[in-house]
Formats: sequence, structure tokens, C-alpha cells
Amino acid sequence: MFTKFLPSPLNFNSYCNSPGVITHFLHVSKTVSQLKQTHTVLLKTLNPEPHDYHHHHHLLIQLLHFPGDNLSYARNLFDKIPHCENEFLWTSLIRSHVLHDHFRQSIYLYAKMHRRCVFPSGFTFSSVLNACARVPVIFEGKQVHARVVQSGFLGNKFVQTALLDMYAKCGFISDAWEVFDKMDGKDVVAWTAMICGYCKVSMMDEACWLFDKMGERNEVSWSTMVAGYANYGDMKAAKELYDSMPAKNSVTWVAMIAGYGKCGNVVEAQKVFEEIAVPDASSWAAMLVCYAQNGYAKEAIEMYKKMKEVNVKISAVAMVGAISACTQVGDIEMANTLAEHVEEGCCDRTLFVSNALIHMHSKCGRIEKARSEFNRMSDRDVISYSAFITALSDHGKAHEALDLFTKMQKEGIKPNQVTFIGVLNACSHAGLIEEGCKYFELMTEVFGIELLNEHRACMVDLFGRAGQVEKAYNFIVDNGGEADVTIWGALLAACKVHGNAELGEIAARHLFEMEPDNTGNYVLLANTYASMNKWDDAERLRQMMSEKELKKSPGWSWI
Repeated sequence: MFTKFLPSPLNFNSYCNSPGVITHFLHVSKTVSQLKQTHTVLLKTLNPEPHDYHHHHHLLIQLLHFPGDNLSYARNLFDKIPHCENEFLWTSLIRSHVLHDHFRQSIYLYAKMHRRCVFPSGFTFSSVLNACARVPVIFEGKQVHARVVQSGFLGNKFVQTALLDMYAKCGFISDAWEVFDKMDGKDVVAWTAMICGYCKVSMMDEACWLFDKMGERNEVSWSTMVAGYANYGDMKAAKELYDSMPAKNSVTWVAMIAGYGKCGNVVEAQKVFEEIAVPDASSWAAMLVCYAQNGYAKEAIEMYKKMKEVNVKISAVAMVGAISACTQVGDIEMANTLAEHVEEGCCDRTLFVSNALIHMHSKCGRIEKARSEFNRMSDRDVISYSAFITALSDHGKAHEALDLFTKMQKEGIKPNQVTFIGVLNACSHAGLIEEGCKYFELMTEVFGIELLNEHRACMVDLFGRAGQVEKAYNFIVDNGGEADVTIWGALLAACKVHGNAELGEIAARHLFEMEPDNTGNYVLLANTYASMNKWDDAERLRQMMSEKELKKSPGWSWI
């Protein structure tokens, strides 16, 4: 960059120490690479006096104005400035971290600024409050609020709006209203922030009252209300506002498609999508997810292929939707394609994407690929562990599943209902009755997890596989709840294997009431009778099926 303008090495230091040379280099630096060259020159000529760091200030400010995330370099540069008391530099660095979604780091910098006794500005407060809102962290937000009051910035409109937004996004709606109510000359941003707060906690009547009362409305105000009603599930109100909007946008399209998707109304979601002249990546992703979550797996996969065909950017949301659809139909070829696309970097490999990949590989019978995905994850949550525990259990690797559950607990991750379904299934498949009972007790008494019928079915299956059919039946009776077909079906299957016609009849009666047209239950009971040489009872059951005009399903044997 500078080579052809520089003097010989002998005169280099004297040249660079001449007035205005470093300033000139800073002025002509147009890229980060050029700025680093200037930084190199600066380091070679720097005197160790505090006043000589003013060029570092200019270098840092210019770096923060360049596009892209250069925060690692910026922090390194900032840390080299001894005892920095320049409020503008601190605020610029905090604000840049917020702009690049490094919210916790910006809060840390603010705390460090506070410890250094550097007095903040209104822009400092609005930036760090924005970070607190985006995490969200109410404790730190309230600490900043207290400092705002001490510093005399409570009357600053930007700070007030940031405070209101922080409380609203953290769900502290009464605190948000207190800030809003005391504001003079509320602008459209403040009104919209308060409406957004009400929408977040599903207080749609209050949000509507404010929306009707506010004078000026902008695109964000309309979008907030439409999205609020859609998330709340009131698609009639959402549609009325959507139709009344002066101009629709991506936020409202996505909100309407997602809202209809949650309600299971795929047809209306399709109508919204088809009305969009040029759908953006978010709209495509919303429609794909709508298909996937409502069982339209083939349509979701076709939409994914269409997105690739017309070069629409695949987001992590779209990828998770496509993976979910692929998992539903067990399409191994498509599963490989999606995994390859993720490997190629077509979207961010987020936690959600990795979790979905583990589940997909497992359902497609590829446990080693699921293992590989789990092992490569740097961050794992309860869903990651639950998905892989379930995968191991489903593939007969019970002891590995239980070892992983132990590791999960050591890492301090609290298990959920799905985790214990995998754990109890593992115990059932391995015949670990004592361990299964201990895990069941751990789930209900230690973690206080509410019982699902899936848990009950696992325990019935656990006892049934071990031949403890009476214990399985007593478990159903003692644990209450509305036992479903899975639970009674597990008991009936155990009765057939271990020849318990009496309990088999009890289980069958419940199943006949729940599924009167399911011939499999009749066949299973008939086979139970046959295994015990109770041929008259087996024949009676066949006659009952004939009278009910039920036909044996293909694949079910009378033997």
C-alpha cells in the first residue's frame, strides 16, 4: 500500500516521526489490511508516553467504522491503550459489540468501564440497555437503570426508550409501563416498544388499546401487532390487521405464514405465500417449516429443492424444517443430500441444525453419523443429549445411552421429559428393571417431571419384557392418569408373550373401547388364547370379528 511512497530504511524512523505522517496514513487507509500496515508503522515509531496514544484512538475509531466483524482486533488494540479514560472510545466499542450481536461482551465492557470510573454518556446507556434487552438479562438491566438515575440521564429520550425496550423484552411489563407512562413527548418508537412488550406477554387487549390510541404509526407498529396476534393464535384479528396494512413486509408475511402453520391451516398459509410478489429467504423458510410441522413432508422437501433451484439463501430455520420433513418420511437419499449441504456450509451449523441432524441420522438408521454429529458439537443443550440418548436407545445401545445420561448430569444439564423417555426405553430394551425403577423415581421425585403416557408405556414395557406382567398391570393402576392405547397395547403384547390370558383380556377390553376397528388388538388376544391352547376362546374372538365385519390386517398372523 505505502511501499512506493516510503523513504529508504535509514530514514524510515525520522520520516514516520515527522508531523502528520501517521495521520495521513490513517486517512488514506481504506481496508483493514491497510489499517494494520499503518498500525505496524505506528508500533515501530511509538514513544512510551501516554499522550502518544492519540493515534491509537484514531486507529480504533476508524477500525470500528469498517464493515464486518473486526472486534477481536479492535479489543486487542483497545487493551493496548493504558488507563483509557476516553468515554467516546469505550462507548464506540460497546456499541460495536451490540451491532455485531456480542451482547454479553458489551455488558462486560460496560462493567469494566464502570470499574475504571469512566463517566458514561446517554449513548453508552442506550447501547448497554439494548444488549441487556437482547440477551435478555433483567438483573444487569436494573443495575444499569440505577446508574442512569444516579447519572442524571433519566430524562434523555433515547435512554428512556432503551429502558422501556429492555423491560419489555425481559417481560417485566409493569416496569416498562412505568417508564412509558412518565415519558414526555412519546414518539412512535416508544409507543411501538410498549406495544411490543404487551405482545410479548400475550396481553393483546392492552396492545390493541395502545395501537388504537397512538397517533403516528409506522411499518414496525403494524408489523408488531400482526405478529403479536399471530403468535397469540388469534388469526382472525391478525388477518384483519394484515389486510388493513398500508404496506406489507417480510415480518408480516412470516408472521402470518407461521401463525397459520401453528394453527394447522396450511391452505391459508399457502395463500399468503402465493400473494408475495418476490418472496425473500425468510418467507420461503416460513412456508417450508409450515409444511414440515403439519405433516406435509413431501411438500416441504420439494420446497427446499425449489429454493436451491432458484438460488434462495438457505437459512438455519429452513434447513431444520427440511431435516424434520426428511426425518418424517425416512428418505435416506435426501438425508445424505441435506447433510452434505450443511457440510458445504449452505447455512450456519447452529445448535438447532445439529440437533435436527442427530435425530434425522438416527431415524434413518445411521447411528454412527448421529454420533459423529454429536461429538463435533462444541455446545450441547438438553435437546442434544436427549436426541442422542434416544438414538442410542433405539439402536440397542442401552448401556451407552445410560452412560451418556450420567455425563449429561455431570455437565449440569437438567434432563426433561424426552430425556427420560430415552433413558427408560434403554432400560426396557436391556432388561434393566432395577435401574429403570431408580430412573423413574429420579424423574418423578428428584426432578419433579410430570409423567407422560410415554413414560408409563416404557415402564409397562420394562416389566412386561421381564415377564412381570402382574407388576406391569399394577403399575398402570397405581400411577393413575388416562392410560392410552400405547400403554394397554404394551401390556397386551406382554400377556401374549408370557401367556397371561386374564390380564390380556383386561388390556384388550380397554383397547376394544379405544380402537374398536383395530383388528390387530383382536388378533393379539386371539393369539394369546391360542398360545395357551384356549382354542374355544380364540374361535370366539374370530367370530366376534366376523360379526363386527372386521377383516384381519395384512401382516397380522393368527398364529
